[in-house]
Amino acid sequence: MTEQSDTARILTFATQVGAPDTPPEDTARARGWLDDAGAPTDEGRALVKSLDDQTGTRSVFR
Repeated sequence: MTEQSDTARILTFATQVGAPDTPPEDTARARGWLDDAGAPTDEGRALVKSLDDQTGTRSVFR
């Protein structure tokens, strides 16, 4: 994958796990997934790899 598509995937995931009023860029930087310039870090690339390695969907129903 390219750095741009990795960044987009990281930001999409950060939107899902971050606080609703926090920009995804801030969430991703706080978690170490993006550097100050907005490029994926090693941790960010590991996140993308982990997402790619998932083979199924897990859900919880109440």
